[in-house]
Amino acid sequence: MRDAMEKELERLFHEGREAWPSLPLGALPFARHVTRHLPSGRDPERALPALHGADLYLACACKEGVPGAIAAFQASYGATVEAALRGRSVPPAEREELKQAFWEKLFVSQPGAPPRIAEYSGRGPLGGWVRVAAIRAALNFLEQRKKDLLAVGTPVDELREPTTSDPELDFLKSHYRGEVLQALKDAISGLGADERNVLRLYFLDGLSTERIATVYGVHRATVARWVAHGRGELLRGTHKLLTQRLRIQKGEVESILGIVRSQLGLALSSIFRAGDR
Repeated sequence: MRDAMEKELERLFHEGREAWPSLPLGALPFARHVTRHLPSGRDPERALPALHGADLYLACACKEGVPGAIAAFQASYGATVEAALRGRSVPPAEREELKQAFWEKLFVSQPGAPPRIAEYSGRGPLGGWVRVAAIRAALNFLEQRKKDLLAVGTPVDELREPTTSDPELDFLKSHYRGEVLQALKDAISGLGADERNVLRLYFLDGLSTERIATVYGVHRATVARWVAHGRGELLRGTHKLLTQRLRIQKGEVESILGIVRSQLGLALSSIFRAGDR
């Protein structure tokens, strides 16, 4: 099994080196990048053949700071970013500034976090991944311009919903809101990068399973399974964290989780949007 995995990694590496001969990326950082993104629950030798080796090579070269990698990336996908911003009606006067902010977020590490390009897993074409990322940047920009209730400085109420007729549930919602939001955020952090990205595309960006399938180069049913699995893992993780942190009866935890389940889309949209700022 290990020999087969090493052969596949070597094949992907040589595929990338042939596509980008001027970018001297080492085989070890490339292998680390690829294996870090392998989906859990699948045999590596089954997942590796479907990956886009040349795209992974370029993305990894940018993450590793290989000279010329970012310039090659921008030359290849600059038009994709421009088209995505224009398609979302970002004003021309602000488009260039938004593009610069987009490139910075994509390639520059933040304190305690790698650059966003490190999230590319190779499961779909890099062009589609870039396009979705640019659309998300445009949507965030336009949303901020509208100065809605989620603008900077306004408290985020991720579990906002109409008051119920059950005073016990109203108490649970108001009394444990902070703990629930923190548990949700921690559970999201515990998901794999691909699971987080798919949930972000589905719940925040509102992309259909068909659109996400196009980005990742898979069947729509596969994306539907990813969304269902990610949602289930998130709810299980939240339940586990709430059980550990709240000293309340099991029935109360179940009631809180029921509220989370019913408002999960709204909660995830708010958390992802806040994290993108």
